[in-house]
Amino acid sequence: MANIMTESMTSEKRVISFFIWDPELERKIDCEVKMIDGISKLLNVVTSLEQTIECHKALVLSQQRMLAFMCEIQRKQQNLLEQDTDDIEPTKATIVLSDIRLPLAWTKMKAKSAIQEQKTFAVFCLARVGYEIIDTGMKFIDRRSSDVLFTDKLIFNNVPHDFELHLEIYALNKHLALSSSAKDFANRYSYFSVHGSPKVTRKLLETGNQSLEQSQSKFVRIAHAILTKGSVSKSAKPRYLRMDIPQENPLMQLPITETYVALFFAQPLCYIRLATYTGKVRVYNISYSCVLAAGFLNGEEIMRDDYSDQHRFSIAITPETLILARTEQLSFSIYNRGFDVEEFFVDDIFMLNNWTRALQQHVIDVAAWQITFDHLPSIRRDSYQLIASSPTSSISSRAIRKRPTLRSKTKSLNDIHQVDNVSQSIRTDVLNRTNSIVDLSRDFSNTDDDSAILRTCL
Repeated sequence: MANIMTESMTSEKRVISFFIWDPELERKIDCEVKMIDGISKLLNVVTSLEQTIECHKALVLSQQRMLAFMCEIQRKQQNLLEQDTDDIEPTKATIVLSDIRLPLAWTKMKAKSAIQEQKTFAVFCLARVGYEIIDTGMKFIDRRSSDVLFTDKLIFNNVPHDFELHLEIYALNKHLALSSSAKDFANRYSYFSVHGSPKVTRKLLETGNQSLEQSQSKFVRIAHAILTKGSVSKSAKPRYLRMDIPQENPLMQLPITETYVALFFAQPLCYIRLATYTGKVRVYNISYSCVLAAGFLNGEEIMRDDYSDQHRFSIAITPETLILARTEQLSFSIYNRGFDVEEFFVDDIFMLNNWTRALQQHVIDVAAWQITFDHLPSIRRDSYQLIASSPTSSISSRAIRKRPTLRSKTKSLNDIHQVDNVSQSIRTDVLNRTNSIVDLSRDFSNTDDDSAILRTCL
């Protein structure tokens, strides 16, 4: 019995270790270890100030990347303990952090001229999402600088909805960058290369190896911040920093304030794609070509000739939208609170399953990223396309009107299609107790402006 339990435990451990093993992460960790070793060797021989500062920055990046890779392995180990679920995951997004500006407060410094002359810093920022790390360029500042501006665009792709972007700020006083150990090593190497001494040279190499193992970057993290999807904004705005423990050495204290300005926005894939799903449906024996994108299901009648009026409809997909599938009738319905249920028919069970899963996925995507939609440019918010004079709610029984050709750009989600020639705009909210689908009739047109009305994209 004990042997059986031991074998089962061994086999279980083997399975776990198989899933944890990630050759890509292993390769990346080995690469960063070699990078740290090479940078440490280089720090012991360089004498140029610029090269030393660049080496210290590279050392910070390699150490942070290696720690991020190790944290990713731990995260995968924890996920193994959780029960696997078949829940639909929200779509991912692209996030961008740019225009980082750090105001400086030199007035808080001591008035000693010796200290003021030595207040010259090298500063850079580091952003991390998961195990992906992106850094900004290096900025050199002194007392003549009123702020530190980073114009870099830090772009992260395929970011989940529950992401956390860690922003860290590092600074180094240029006068402390060139360590005394490096200077001593360079001087001793120059002396013994001329005079020579095998015993002393061997001792020098041993001390050099000991100092190599203890090489640490002289850059100090002075502040950090955490950004989530609730931090997105359409324009740059002030944000708060979490200041780290001040350094005892006044020469290492960069006088930044507790606030900074940055532009941070997210672009969910469900909204920047031209279409998340397309297909054909039937409504009251009328075939429609439908596009699911940007929080709407837009339909356009498939025309048999160029002389008849073309019907169109648009249905908003919100976090409260319910999708009801009927296998026997090969149909699905979209239900929104306060609106009538509209039923759509398809040709086979395969198309029914695809439409049902695509709509359910879109509902989850909208619910996960809804907080970011208000900050996206040229995106329509949850609203329905309406005709004010039509009190009925079914496609087959509603009045038909021609919509004038719109030549202006789409302004926002609140600007819905104009319904008459006097350019009267009808704006509604998702909870407005009115009709759910509007069937419009208009002359067929192939202009780009008309097609832009049907699709909304960034």
